[in-house]
Amino acid sequence: MRRRKTVVGIALFLAANLVSCSDLPTPTAASRTRVPSSPLLDAGVDHAGAIVGHDSCDPATFNAALQDPTACTKNGHTTFQAFIAELSATQTARSWKFSPFNATVHAGENMLTQNVGGETHTFTPVRQYGGGFIQILNDLSGNPVPAPECLDIPALDFVLSGGRSLIPAGALAAVADANGIARVECCLHPWMRTDVRIK
Repeated sequence: MRRRKTVVGIALFLAANLVSCSDLPTPTAASRTRVPSSPLLDAGVDHAGAIVGHDSCDPATFNAALQDPTACTKNGHTTFQAFIAELSATQTARSWKFSPFNATVHAGENMLTQNVGGETHTFTPVRQYGGGFIQILNDLSGNPVPAPECLDIPALDFVLSGGRSLIPAGALAAVADANGIARVECCLHPWMRTDVRIK
């Protein structure tokens, strides 16, 4: 229920700001939409490697713009206005990234994900990179067509600031191409990406 309210709130915020303030068009996340613990991690499932999500959101400006006091929970240095300006100019916000850009797992291994940023992120395996589920961020980042996997919002694993989760080996294998490359992206910030080679 909270996830649905937050997504609806973001849509209303976007609509109002796109009409009245075209230079400040969008929020960045459907904040706090995932349960605090990962069932796979809680069960002690083995994993290898890790993809780490980073951002640099300034809580005062992000929380005010998103009208959510929990949208950004760490003390980053990028204001909401600077985030939008950078994204508009370069189609990326360089502090919003996954590391490493290239990772490797063995077939059958799960992959750990960790969010060390202040906003919520997803670590979603996709067949081909595309946009996420917030269309204005897709447009600003040059990803107008959403990755189909990012449109199944109830199935997405939203990882809160400071949270960890697992990408199951089967989910990576299901999207891997003929070269054994699985693509992982954030469905909120679709320029956040990692190629995972399955050996």
